[in-house]
Amino acid sequence: MHLHNDNEDADNKVNEQEILDYLRKHPDFFQRHVTALSELTLPHESGGTVSLVERQIDILRDRNVAMRRRMNELLHAARINDEIFAKTRSLNLALLEVSSWHELNEVLATHVLVDFEADFVCTHMLDADLALSLDHIQHHLNELPFQHLQNSTDAACTALRQSELEQMFPMSDHDESGSAVILAVTLNKGTGALCIGSRDANRFAKNMDTLFVKYIADILGKVMNRLAD
Repeated sequence: MHLHNDNEDADNKVNEQEILDYLRKHPDFFQRHVTALSELTLPHESGGTVSLVERQIDILRDRNVAMRRRMNELLHAARINDEIFAKTRSLNLALLEVSSWHELNEVLATHVLVDFEADFVCTHMLDADLALSLDHIQHHLNELPFQHLQNSTDAACTALRQSELEQMFPMSDHDESGSAVILAVTLNKGTGALCIGSRDANRFAKNMDTLFVKYIADILGKVMNRLAD
């Protein structure tokens, strides 16, 4: 009877580890011992065997496919970001040319609704010592109608009921729920917010990247302060 020796298992593990360490330190080992590759075999999923070279080729092929897929995803995201940047640049340049509240109203309609393919847009102001009621610019005396939806002074993306859409975009027609991004606008007098909305309740999801629209809100605030002076 052969007694199991724990030391034998320990020795085998040590030897295997030494082999692995050696191969990692000498990656050209199989280049110097080409015949060894054809003698090594690995179990195949189908039950047969394949050479180590064939197995390595399969692994590299799979990695190549995964890398190409990831590269395509990155390129697609880059193209989308380029398009958004171009539209943001165009809007901001137009904002810098604005010389009246009516012109600002038209720029918001043209660039936000058309270029950014939004369904609604409205800028709200509170206690700004102005009397404005344009299609896309509203002034309030008591409170902003969506104050409870702003969970920060930065940006908030949220789904909206029909009644909330009507308060946020009072000059538009609403027949169902939707969504919007609410962006704080820094004003010298009072407070403000830029609201961009969609009839799609999932368009402005909570995990949406708001980098570009925050930039637009920053420029908008500077333009509104200039017009209010």
